[in-house]
Amino acid sequence: MILGNELLQLLRGLGIGTLCIPRGFKCRGDYLQCIAVQLLIGKYEVCPEGMGKVALMLSGDARLLRGDLTKCDASLTRVGTCPKPLNIALIPPREPLFIVDLALWHRHTESEKNELVEQLLASISTVRNYLWDGNLVFSSINDEIIKRIARFAVNARFRVIIDKGGPPSILNSVFLDPEGDCVLNEELIGKTSAFIIGGIVDKERRTKGESYELYMHHKLTIPRCRIELRGSVVGVPDRINKIIEIILRTRYETHNLERAIIMSMSKRDRINRLFYELQRASYTVRGVGLKVIPSPMLEHINWMNATNEEVKMALMKARVNVVSYEEFLRYLEQGVIKEGPWSRRYAHVVKDKNP
Repeated sequence: MILGNELLQLLRGLGIGTLCIPRGFKCRGDYLQCIAVQLLIGKYEVCPEGMGKVALMLSGDARLLRGDLTKCDASLTRVGTCPKPLNIALIPPREPLFIVDLALWHRHTESEKNELVEQLLASISTVRNYLWDGNLVFSSINDEIIKRIARFAVNARFRVIIDKGGPPSILNSVFLDPEGDCVLNEELIGKTSAFIIGGIVDKERRTKGESYELYMHHKLTIPRCRIELRGSVVGVPDRINKIIEIILRTRYETHNLERAIIMSMSKRDRINRLFYELQRASYTVRGVGLKVIPSPMLEHINWMNATNEEVKMALMKARVNVVSYEEFLRYLEQGVIKEGPWSRRYAHVVKDKNP
């Protein structure tokens, strides 16, 4: 995205209106961004002229064309196959930097170590959607982690910064911790130079406070911030790559943290948050212990856009029944309704829909 826009301007400045793309070039997102990353990691280069059946048109809104053999102004080729490659002077932004610290690697189970490596690799892909490998640091890394990464990503080329020491000292940094004492917001995301994330997976272990332990281990004094969604960390994605995605989305795309979080939530995240909301917003029918919510309230409780299937699963998990407004009124008239702690947050919805 960011580098793709820069590359587009550089190619246009060289008078290139069409760029041939080789067969086998893989890209799941923006082609210009993918190409920019591949140029920076040294896997491809741009060669004058060329022919191909896939071409990127660079006039107006850049678009991909497939079809007959096309003559292009330039072509994307593997490094070493072009006699005189063009000098594409991409200057990637140095900030923001994402530092994943792996000092607690030794505490993980085998399964968690594999999961952690998967998240590290996914983080590379996430960063590449907006920036490039140079904006990602793996600190406190050891040889075992490096070998596992190589085993998981055979023949892959990365330019991630590898640091066997602790997190580099960078001015204007923030340490991300779900138990942190400050709340991350759009302003902080926009002005922070580096985000330090604990390389921690607690899939099989019951852990608490490991992020803070990591913070103290490195004797950090920077702000410890948590990512909240409407006042709670429940439902906020905790995978390393998802945390990075949320920050990048907020900074470059949505400029709205809540929207970025919701876009990055998994099915499990949505169900967990909806369960959390239902437990607190539902009413209890005295005498029978039945938990209910009036149907007009449900769509407003589901502000995280859970699917119908996910809503059913959350209702079942919370043991909450959806009742009609008329049935809810009968409970009120009988005086057997007890409010939940958050019932009044959504009570106006019922009144507005049923004056």
